[in-house]
Amino acid sequence: MSGLPSTETDAINLIARDMKCLVKKIQDLRHIGIEDSRIALPRICVIGDQSTGKSSLIEGMSEIKVPRSAGTCTRCPMEINLSESEPGQDWNCRIFLSRKYLFDGSRKVTKLPKKSQPLGPWIEQDQEDEHFTDVKDKDGVQEAIKWAQLAILNPGRPSTDYQPGNNADTDESYCQVKFSPNVVRLDISAPNFPNLSFYDLPGVISQAEHDHERYLVSLVENLVKEYISQENCIVLLALPMTDDATNSSAARIMRDVRGAKERTLGVLTKPDRIQTGESYAQWVEILEGDKFALGHGYYIVRNNPDPAIEHSRAREEEAVFFAKGPWATELSAYQDRFGTRHLQAALSSLLLEQIQGCLPRIIEQIDEKAARIDAELQTLPDPPSANVPYILCGKLNHLKDQIRAHIDGGSAQYPLQKIWGNIAKDFKRALLKTRPTVQLLAHSDKMAIPIAREDADSDCEMTSIQRSVSVNVKRKTPCDRPTPTPAEPKPEQPSTPKPSGYYTEHFNRFGRPARMFTWEEIREINEDSYRAGIPDQTDPKAVEVMNQLSVEHWDEPMQVFLGATHQLVRDMLMRQLKEVFTPYYQTSLYRELKRIIDNYLQTLRKEHFRHAQENYNIEHNKPFTMAISALEQATENAYKYLKARRHEARSHCFLDLQGKIPRGDPRRDAEIKKLTAAELGPDRFVQELKMMATTRGYYEIASSRFIDSICQSVHTKLFSKCREELIAVIENELRIFDGNAVERCMELMAEDPERQRRRQYLLKEKEKVLKAQEWLATAKKEDDAAESAESDPAIKSQPPEDWSSFPFGPVAG
Repeated sequence: MSGLPSTETDAINLIARDMKCLVKKIQDLRHIGIEDSRIALPRICVIGDQSTGKSSLIEGMSEIKVPRSAGTCTRCPMEINLSESEPGQDWNCRIFLSRKYLFDGSRKVTKLPKKSQPLGPWIEQDQEDEHFTDVKDKDGVQEAIKWAQLAILNPGRPSTDYQPGNNADTDESYCQVKFSPNVVRLDISAPNFPNLSFYDLPGVISQAEHDHERYLVSLVENLVKEYISQENCIVLLALPMTDDATNSSAARIMRDVRGAKERTLGVLTKPDRIQTGESYAQWVEILEGDKFALGHGYYIVRNNPDPAIEHSRAREEEAVFFAKGPWATELSAYQDRFGTRHLQAALSSLLLEQIQGCLPRIIEQIDEKAARIDAELQTLPDPPSANVPYILCGKLNHLKDQIRAHIDGGSAQYPLQKIWGNIAKDFKRALLKTRPTVQLLAHSDKMAIPIAREDADSDCEMTSIQRSVSVNVKRKTPCDRPTPTPAEPKPEQPSTPKPSGYYTEHFNRFGRPARMFTWEEIREINEDSYRAGIPDQTDPKAVEVMNQLSVEHWDEPMQVFLGATHQLVRDMLMRQLKEVFTPYYQTSLYRELKRIIDNYLQTLRKEHFRHAQENYNIEHNKPFTMAISALEQATENAYKYLKARRHEARSHCFLDLQGKIPRGDPRRDAEIKKLTAAELGPDRFVQELKMMATTRGYYEIASSRFIDSICQSVHTKLFSKCREELIAVIENELRIFDGNAVERCMELMAEDPERQRRRQYLLKEKEKVLKAQEWLATAKKEDDAAESAESDPAIKSQPPEDWSSFPFGPVAG
C-alpha cells in the first residue's frame, strides 16, 4: 500500500474496516445463490473494449496477474472478491467455477441471437458453484485462472481434467466454445487488503475473427447489458487515453442501458502513451464533466505494460509518474483522481454507499421470497410414507364436515344458505313481475277515433305502482293467437335496491309481464270455449285456458333458479375441495375427487330438473286449487283493482273525445270523479273483466304454491343429497376400502415428476433463504453487541427500517 501519504492510507483503511463487514455480507448472500429476478445485490462491473488496458486495471486493483494469451480472458466473466484476511493469515486465493448457464449444443447459432435467446445456446439454470483449486502463491494465480477459464470454455468435459495436477494430458489450445456467460470466481484475502468485490466482464468486440462467429459480438454485448442493467450495479468503464472516447463500443452499450450512465465511473488508462506535445484540453474537459459526463466522474490510472513487474513496484512507478508534470503541475487540481489507490478508495466509498442504500430493501425482498416459498411448499408437501389410508380418510372426514357446515349454514362463515335465500327471493320476485296483465282500453272504447296520448297510463295496466305501464312480451298461445301491442308503452322503471344490499343478475330478463291480454282476446277465448247453454256466460273452460296461458312462462325462471342454485353448490364444493386437498392439487387424487364430484352433481342436476319439469307440467296442464277461500279473496281484490282502473281509463277516454279539460289540468281528476256510469255508458267488457280478475287471483295462489314446491325440491334433491351421500359416493368411487387399500391410496396420492422437481427446487431455494436469514440475524446480534460495547455505532442488519442511514459517510480518496 505504499505510494500514498499516511493520511490517505488511513482513509483507505478506515473505509476498509467499514467495508469488511458489508462486503462480506453481500459476498455471502451472492455465493449462496440468493439472487433472482427480484433480488439484485450490489456489485461493481468493469467493462471496456478489447485492448483498452482493462486487464492491467484489474491487475492493479486485485494485485494479481490475469491471463493475456490465447484470448481466454476475453471469453468469460471473472468475479473477483477482495477481502482483508484475519491477523496472522497469509495471502490466499480460492478459485470456483460458477455455472448459471447450461450449454445446449443443439442450438446452432451463426447469426444474431434472438430476443428470446439473448445468449444464444446458453440456457439459464440454477446456479452451481464448484470449487476448482486453491492458490497460496501469487505467482501461481495466472496459470490457475487460465485452466479455470479453459474448464468453463469446455462445458462438455469434466472440470477435473483441467484442475492443476490432473491436466497434464489436457490440450490447452482447444476450446469447445468461443464464449461462455459462466463465471470464474476468485476469493482473494490478504493482510491490509481493500474490501472490494467486482466483475471483470469480457471485452466488448466490434469484429469477429471469422464470419461464422459474428454472433459472438452480440452475445458479448447482451451479456454486458444484462449485468449493468441492474439498478444496484456500479459500472466501471475503462477508456484508453490513446483513443477518442467517442469510439468506445463499451461506452455506447452503457449509454444504451437506461440509468447506467448515472451509475458509471470512468477510468482513463494508458496516460503514459499520450503523444508528446498532444493537448490535454479534451481530458481536462472530461475530468470537469464538460464532455462525456458520467455520474461518478473519471479517474486516471497508470499501469506498467510489462506483466513481469511486481505490483508494489508498479504502484511506486505510478506514484512517481503522477508526481511529474503535467499531472502535478497543470493538472494538479485533479491529483485526488490520479492513481490506482485513489480509485480503490473511491470504489470502496461508492460500494459502501450503494450497499447501505439498498440493503434494507434486499432484506425485505429476502423475507418476501421466504414467504412465497413457504406458501408454495404448503401446496407441495412430501407424499405420505405411512398409514396412507388413515391420512386420506381423515381428509375426507374433514371435507364432509365442511360440506355439512356450509349446507347447514347458521353463521357468516358459512353463507351458502343466506345467498341461496336471496336467489329464492329473486325467483319469487321474477314470477310476481311476470304475472299477466291486460290492456285497459279496447279499440271499440275509442269509438274508432285515433287519439294521440301523451300518457300511456290509460292504455295499459301494471300493479307495481298506481299509474304504471305494462309492456307486451310477445308469446304465442297454444293456438298461435297473436297478441296486440299496446300503444306507446312507457319503459320499465328500475327496481329499487333491496334493503339487504344483495343483488343478482340471474333474473334480469324477467322484469316485465310475460303476457298482456286484450279484452277482445279474452272474449275470443271465451267464445272458443263455448259449448252449450246460456249465451254471454263465462265458460269454466275459458278461465282454465287463461290460467294456462298465464303460467306457461314459469319454466324459464324456474330453470334459471335451479341453474343458479346448482352452480352455487358446485362452487362451494370446489372451494372446500381445494382448501382441504390443496397439498394434493397436482395428484391424481385431486383430479379423481373433482371428477367424482362433478359427475355426482350432474346426476343430481338431471334428476332435479326432471322433477321440477314434471312439477311445472302439472301446473301448466291442469290448473287446480283447493284453497277456495284464498282464491275468492284474491279474485275479489283483483276485480276491485281492475274495475277501478278500467273506469279511470274509460273516463280519460271520454274526456278526450269530448275535448274537455286537457290532460295535465288539475281539474281533470275532479271531473273524472263526477262522471257516472250513465254518462260513460254500459261497459261492454264486464264479463271479460271478471275473467281477468279470476285469472289474476289464481295466479297469486298458484305461483306461491309453485315457488314453495320448487324451493322444497332444492332441499330434498340437492342439499340433503350432498350433505348425506356425497362422501360415501366418493369413498366408493375411489375404491379406498378394497383389499388393496394401501396400494390404491399410494397410487392416488403419488405426485407427478414435475411436481417432485418443483418441490426439490423450492426446498433448495428455502435452504438458501434460511441461510441468508440466519446469517443476517447473527450479524444483527453481533452489531447490537458491538453497538452496546463501543461508543461508535455499528451497522445493523435488521429490521430494514433501522438501515435508513449509516454512520459512515463516503470518504474521499
